[in-house]
Amino acid sequence: ALTNPRKGLYVADFGRRLTGVVRLNRIICKEGTRVILRHAEIMQHAGLPDVKTADPAMIYVGELRGARATDVYTCSGRAGGETWQPSLTYHGFRFVEINVTNSGVRPAAAMLTALHFHSGVALRTHAHFNSTTLNRMQHLAVSAQQSNLQTIPTDCDQRDERLGWMGDASLSSESM
Repeated sequence: ALTNPRKGLYVADFGRRLTGVVRLNRIICKEGTRVILRHAEIMQHAGLPDVKTADPAMIYVGELRGARATDVYTCSGRAGGETWQPSLTYHGFRFVEINVTNSGVRPAAAMLTALHFHSGVALRTHAHFNSTTLNRMQHLAVSAQQSNLQTIPTDCDQRDERLGWMGDASLSSESM
């Protein structure tokens, strides 16, 4: 889903949390236009410790601490549109804020693709239950482990703490 909570700001909800990047597909923009992507796990809501007046239409980045979780693309103005994705980075996110203020760019859902990154480790086992809820929980657990396995086990892929060797690796190594 793609919403437009403020002029020049759009928010994409990819429906699930993942680790990776967002690819811009065939975006039409003038040369020099900057498209700014900010990644977040959740939207603002009441009860967040550092938000006085929550705006549920806007992303929340307070838990990121020092991490910017931001990618910036500068358009070349290529006729027919441009496709781009960042390299040498990844983010933990479900939501992405697209800032195209004063650019004339109008993002559409088809212009945005979430790419899920993780190491190519084969599953060692498979579980299937008669319960939809348990199957969903199993899927979420596997997805969380995949998201935190980026060549080495990591911790907190969304912020500036990716210290998997501080304990998370030993706690889950038998399941990998």
